[in-house]
Amino acid sequence: MASPVAAIDIGGTKTLIEVYESGQREPAGSEESPTPGSGELVRDLAESVRRVAGGQDVEAVAVGCPGPLDPLGGVILNPPNLSREWWGLRLADGLAGELGAPAALENDCNLGALGEWDHGSGKGYDSVLYVTVSTGVGAGLVSGGEIFGGNRGFALELGHTVLETGGPVCGCGRAGCVEALTSGPAIARRALELGWTPDPGETDSRAVAYAAERGHPVAHRALEEAASYLGKALVNFIYSFDPGVVVLGGGVTRSDLFVSLARDAVGREPVMEAFLGVPVVRAGQPGRSVIHGARTLAERTSRNSSRPTGTGR
Repeated sequence: MASPVAAIDIGGTKTLIEVYESGQREPAGSEESPTPGSGELVRDLAESVRRVAGGQDVEAVAVGCPGPLDPLGGVILNPPNLSREWWGLRLADGLAGELGAPAALENDCNLGALGEWDHGSGKGYDSVLYVTVSTGVGAGLVSGGEIFGGNRGFALELGHTVLETGGPVCGCGRAGCVEALTSGPAIARRALELGWTPDPGETDSRAVAYAAERGHPVAHRALEEAASYLGKALVNFIYSFDPGVVVLGGGVTRSDLFVSLARDAVGREPVMEAFLGVPVVRAGQPGRSVIHGARTLAERTSRNSSRPTGTGR
């Protein structure tokens, strides 16, 4: 019997590790813990994989991580949502050395797209554009079952494309980016600007969506503005990539109202006839798109272990 594979989803606050036996859809072991900001990061991560695997050797490991990162070299670059201890870390080579198994590193949005293509709302489509709206806005594209990464694996930073000249400044330094107009923090900021008065300690986008769904006019306006911007962006992305389906993930899209408003916004945009009819759907694996994509990538890495370590394509 083949050894299991390990899938890892490193987030800004939490890290999820799952181990899958060959051919199984449910994990044989799973562990979620706070993402460390210091210490022996690679060694500790490898120890966690061994623990979740029950002491078994793993056949391969794949890691999803916020970008920017270099998936071809297996190096985390400088993701703003992770502490600087992670920056410059040669994670794929490090894990391969610790675990004695091939390892791959990939942008979490790319793995979200792969997970939805293989297991979620994108199943059955040749081309899947996955857009996540959360603390930031990211995207991944799978075409013909393969991740599209561009020349260096950096492609699909769609959250940093500009929608409005002179709009709010984004963390990337540009003004009027999709992320600066539609992300969770952007929604909360805009609601406060419009005069929304939340309950103490409830100033995030979830509270805005909750209030909007209960008819609060100011909260509704803030949510609708963000959804309208997202609708414009999605039409831009449909023109750019001609996907079979657009899959929406991330915490903000857990609001039924936000997703409905975004779909309405797409429908209001003038679209050339050839591009009409691209479905916009919610992720079929909410919160688990990335870990499922990591599992798929780990299985592929195991089958293609002659590839150089760190190359997950």
